[in-house]
Amino acid sequence: MLELHESIHILVGRLICGCWGERDFNVWGLCAGCAESHSSFWLSTLAGPVLSFSFMWLGMYWLTSPNAKVKAIGFSLIFSNIPFGRISEVIKGAGDEMVVTRYLLKSHFTSTQMILICLTVVLILGLPPISQAFRLLTNKKPWLYILGFLTLPIAFILVYILLGMNTLLSNGFLSAVGIMGTPLLITIHSTIALFFLFSLRGNLYSLNTNYFNKTH
Repeated sequence: MLELHESIHILVGRLICGCWGERDFNVWGLCAGCAESHSSFWLSTLAGPVLSFSFMWLGMYWLTSPNAKVKAIGFSLIFSNIPFGRISEVIKGAGDEMVVTRYLLKSHFTSTQMILICLTVVLILGLPPISQAFRLLTNKKPWLYILGFLTLPIAFILVYILLGMNTLLSNGFLSAVGIMGTPLLITIHSTIALFFLFSLRGNLYSLNTNYFNKTH
């Protein structure tokens, strides 16, 4: 999901600008001169959150399915798109959502007001899927499980992706640009992750479906 989020950024940027910008595992940019030449450049920033929240809401919808496997995928879609990460970034005044908010509202509101407006929108979009997932669980202390799903992926991303993989990339390891303007290390890493996801998908079903409230 992290790579899909970044990929939609650069793909929309490519469609708008006509060229690929530079990127790593979690930071991307438009190619030189694009923002000055294309007034719609900000849509490339908006595309990432739109995709992530769309997956969260699709996951929330799938939680209503009578099929336990569909429920398991729905639950995973919500938290693999890092809802708390999206919310916490806005609280800090950062993230894609704030970039778009500042571009659209910068001449009308103060910085604090823009953060509050953006946070309201992000909470409206992010809290319903989390709440639905919480109501679905039958574990003892379900709030503890939800807290773990909200925070542990962020810790993993910080350590493994930002500190680990990005460090390799910045040191030049497989940094040559390949498909879709993406460094080879990212493409190879994403391919391996997809392989493991497909190979271990049975665990996703068996681990999650035992803890779902069958009345939902």
